[in-house]
Amino acid sequence: MMKAGLGLPWFFAIVLVQIAIFLLDVFIIEDDVSIGFLYTLPTLMGFFVKDRVLQATIVGISITLIIIGCFIPPPLHTNLAVFATNRFLSVVTVLITGIMVYLRVTLAQTLAEALVAEKDAAATQRAFVSMISHEFRMPLAVIDGEAYRLIESRDSISPEGIARRATAIRESVARMVALIEAVLYSSRAQDNKIVLHLESIDLCALIAEVCRQQAQAAAAHVIEPRLAGLPSRIEGDRNLLTYAFDNLIANGVKYSPEGSTVTVTGTSQDDFAVIAVEDSGIGIPTEDLPKLFEPYFRASNVGSLRGSGVGLYIVRCVARLHGGRVSVTSQPGHGSVFTLHLPLEGPS
Repeated sequence: MMKAGLGLPWFFAIVLVQIAIFLLDVFIIEDDVSIGFLYTLPTLMGFFVKDRVLQATIVGISITLIIIGCFIPPPLHTNLAVFATNRFLSVVTVLITGIMVYLRVTLAQTLAEALVAEKDAAATQRAFVSMISHEFRMPLAVIDGEAYRLIESRDSISPEGIARRATAIRESVARMVALIEAVLYSSRAQDNKIVLHLESIDLCALIAEVCRQQAQAAAAHVIEPRLAGLPSRIEGDRNLLTYAFDNLIANGVKYSPEGSTVTVTGTSQDDFAVIAVEDSGIGIPTEDLPKLFEPYFRASNVGSLRGSGVGLYIVRCVARLHGGRVSVTSQPGHGSVFTLHLPLEGPS
């Protein structure tokens, strides 16, 4: 719906037209059929008033004026039955015209919204293609480079050299596989095809294991779990929750300087487990926060730091599937806090 202010000048102009028609009705024109058609004119002018409340007001004013005209005595030679019938038909005509205007304006707004949605979808697709191209380029370059060096030095390379280059290749392949899995998760989430496999989970143990794995992969950072306040068990999907916590902690590491600490705090609040992941990294610009959990969106200050733009979107989907929610507070240059609320009994 458009803002009412956009149609106010037209609305006041239409009201003046309605008043003029009413004066013609009362003092000049004796033909009630003509008056009925004249009252449809301001209703048709409602096309220029995009606000539905104002459109309904225009129709209401016309009908009110027609009814008021019923109480003004017609000329003596007028057949009262014809007079009343014509007034009734005038009301019906205005109502039908008003409905047509409403449907026409609604259709126009729907088409405009569909066009905006199509443009957004096209922009999202372009962003996705750009992201995929960028993210795959580096690991493929590493694989190609290491394979080339293996071929060139096949007669002189040591076993240690082979192991080092093979490890680099495997790491690049693992990065590509992780990206493909993230995109597949995102696609399933957008199509509502992610299925929960609920079980009773030791949430503290699950998060502690994710923290341990992240600490091994990010030796230059400190991962500090504070999980004593978590409830003992929770109903949830182990794989999806693992992905969500892994993504939040990995993001805290990725966007924080070396030597900094990523703190994972677990508490219990009413019937929810509350897990907060806090970092001291680059933070998120305020204008980016509303779009942060949308697919393929990345904050404007990430620079050259790699990322797919689907991780936080999947985290939000995982939270919603469990009947919970995820939120973020952040200040550029002072880090971020992502908070995940999960119901203890699983989705209701």
